[in-house]
Amino acid sequence: MSTILKTISAAAILLAAVYFRFIYSSPYAATWDQVDFALALDRYDLLAMQPHFPGYPYFILGGMITHIWVDNPAQALSIFNQTIVLSACIPIYFSAKQYIGALPSLMVVMLLQTNSYLSILSAQPMSEGAAIGVLWWYLWAVYLAFKKNSIWMKLLPLFLFSLLMGIRLSYAPFGFAIVFLWIQDYKESKNMKRIAFFAFAAVLFQSIWIAGLIMSEGSLPGFIKLSYAFIAGHFTSWGGAVTESGEPIWSRLYRLTVQNVGFTGMMSQSYLLLPAAAGVVVWFFMSLNKEARTEFFNRHKLLLSLTLFYSLWNLFAQNIDKPRHSFPIAMLLLFAIFVFLAGKTKKGQNVLIMLAALQLGVSVPLLKEQGESKPAVYQMAEYLDEQEEPLIVYTWEETRVLSYLSVPYDHKRYYSYPYFQKDVSYQEGKNIYLTNHLAEGFEKQGIDLADRLEKTKEFHSNPLFDPVYGEIVLYRLK
Repeated sequence: MSTILKTISAAAILLAAVYFRFIYSSPYAATWDQVDFALALDRYDLLAMQPHFPGYPYFILGGMITHIWVDNPAQALSIFNQTIVLSACIPIYFSAKQYIGALPSLMVVMLLQTNSYLSILSAQPMSEGAAIGVLWWYLWAVYLAFKKNSIWMKLLPLFLFSLLMGIRLSYAPFGFAIVFLWIQDYKESKNMKRIAFFAFAAVLFQSIWIAGLIMSEGSLPGFIKLSYAFIAGHFTSWGGAVTESGEPIWSRLYRLTVQNVGFTGMMSQSYLLLPAAAGVVVWFFMSLNKEARTEFFNRHKLLLSLTLFYSLWNLFAQNIDKPRHSFPIAMLLLFAIFVFLAGKTKKGQNVLIMLAALQLGVSVPLLKEQGESKPAVYQMAEYLDEQEEPLIVYTWEETRVLSYLSVPYDHKRYYSYPYFQKDVSYQEGKNIYLTNHLAEGFEKQGIDLADRLEKTKEFHSNPLFDPVYGEIVLYRLK
């Protein structure tokens, strides 16, 4: 295949990926977090969890601007995500071009932008899409700052890191790149005042969005109280950290590396992509002779170090039940691998084009399903709305979505069985429904309701889109 034909093919595949992501941007706010974000576009209120702490101010601001033209708030956030992810083509291209030529760099952009799981995440009203996009801009700025001594170039990654933190605070481990940058700068300049200036600038940039949150909350004590509640909660059962999950570390490590990074982040749980991914891995390792291995690790020393730091954070301090938290690991590893392979041989570029086409072929049906098929919790809401008898439904977290949908029947969220039992006693004359998630929560508290529950209906949506509430079983209390 000629260079011109390769360029046209890569560009066509890339444009197709962008087109389908935009037309299938999700109009649904199907989880607690998505509802938090969607509600924030109309009224920003941390205390009301619109959104939840830490506020994601730059993500919400982008959604608000998009909401001017897009009525559906969930879809407005999705389209904002798409825009930022699309803009990441520029830093990805120039980051790759440090090591390989123009056409191979375009190949890397094509391969990353057609990644099926990136397509899914960026089409959802969640902050991951925008965060991934800004992360690429930040990493490119870091690379530039290492090479150029200009004060402005040293300040750019500090500014972009503040944008990243104002979109997704959990990407904080990538801030280690700035520490490495300052270490190198001090070695060259031997000027501690210069480093102090950069540290002051970093704090100043971060203080912009933090000050905005404090003002929105009304007072510094109130903001501190919210901060403490979030940090404490992150390391309890809802946060999914290793300190509370009780899961063996080897099991978490397996789920992180094999299930989240490999099967989900790189392959979107697609068995069509599995042999292709296996082929790429074999190709990569077969090409890694001693010289190439040394070059690979020297070339991507910073990138691989940051990936390791984030992996440890993800393993010990995040909820790995949600593969989206692990996606930066997959994305950065793929970048390093694709840069290596794209610059290897011209014949290999034909294989990479076919891989990108396959990824696109997997992405489009998934995007269509996510954009057009109603989530399980929406299906449950409609089913209950069709019931003629008076009813109340008790849930674990689904009630957040039911409130967002303004359903005409009663619904309540309970975590404690005694409170649930007391409230049920007041619901005379109503059919009492509860979800499997609530029943499972009570079971963990030692309460077995199996003999009192009658299965009424099951609702399903793709667990790739919502791994927690993709399956809902509705029970009626006898």
